[in-house]
Order: sequence, then C-alpha cells, then structure tokens
Amino acid sequence: MVLARYAAALAALPSPPAISFEYELEQTGARDLMQTVRVFRSGTNQRDEVLAVDGRALDAPAIRITHGRRDRYAVGVLAPKADDYVFHFAGSVRDGHHADYVFQTSAREPAAFRITAVTIDGISYLPKVISFETDAHAGSGTITFVRAAAYWVPDVATAHATYAKLSASERITFSDYRFPTSLPPGTFAQPHAIATSKPD
Repeated sequence: MVLARYAAALAALPSPPAISFEYELEQTGARDLMQTVRVFRSGTNQRDEVLAVDGRALDAPAIRITHGRRDRYAVGVLAPKADDYVFHFAGSVRDGHHADYVFQTSAREPAAFRITAVTIDGISYLPKVISFETDAHAGSGTITFVRAAAYWVPDVATAHATYAKLSASERITFSDYRFPTSLPPGTFAQPHAIATSKPD
C-alpha cells in the first residue's frame, strides 16, 4: 500500500519549467571551503553564480554555464524505484501527528552509486530522506526533501568520504526557491570578458 502510493506520487510529481535557488556549501577535510551560490536552471541548462567564498562576498559573481546535464539532486533522479531496487520495510517514525515510513533498499544490479534507504513522507508519500553510498572514496550521505510551492525539492545534502587517508565531509543547504514560468534567453549564454583598449 505505502509503496504503491509512493510510486503514484512520484509519477504525478510535476517538474518546474524553470527554477532558481541559492545554496550554501561547506566542505571540511582535505580542503576546507565555504561558498554561497545562486543557481538558475531550465531543462538541462544551468547557470551557477558564485556570490561569496569563505564568507567574503565577491565583487562580481563568478559565473559558470553548463548545458546537457541532468539535475543530480532532483527527486525524480534520486528516488529509488521498484525496477531498480528491492524495498525492505524497516519501521515507521512519528512526525507530529502522522507517521513516516522507512525502507532499506538493495540495488538489483551492482552500481558505483547506490541508494541504501528512503524515508517516505506519510502525507505526500514522496521521499523525505534518501540515504546513499558510493564506491568512490567509500562515500555515504543523505539528502532531505521538502515541499516548495507545487514542487518537491532538496533541503539539505550531506556527504562523508575518505580521500588521501583523510576524512572529508560536505554539507549543502538549499534556500530561496523560486519558480518563474521562464528565464531570459541570455541566462544561459556564455559570459564574455569586457573588451578594453590596448595600452598606448
């Protein structure tokens, strides 16, 4: 019953035609880093604007444009599905006046990146928490999701790994979601350096 409603909720979940948001990135371990980034995305086009590094606001955002790359944090990409995973009920947890449902998941085929558990929200029947592990650097982590307008979006992503015998961790906190009907055509154009006069 829960898994059937979960599959139906995922199938019915809309994807925004365009989205903008910000995230705070914190990395510790092999390299310590803090960044504030604003993102604009439509389809497989994405514009990243780095607004601050290590707590210092940049005079002008550092811009990166990418095309043809799927959103790796989208719930439709990450949510485990019955075709790919076996679900094992692990119990329920209370969230206010309702219960959420926890399932351990086992990949049907070997994969370098695997979902190991999912907590299904007892109201929307969408994934509230997804846990994962990866062969790369013995990594593991979780991604939590929340509702924003008509959409289901990432809230916090954490990861831990071992790199060059050092323990490393990463935390991404998402905020300020907006869902415009479209973005200006120049949003995903590659930025160009401003031409300057040659010295005399």
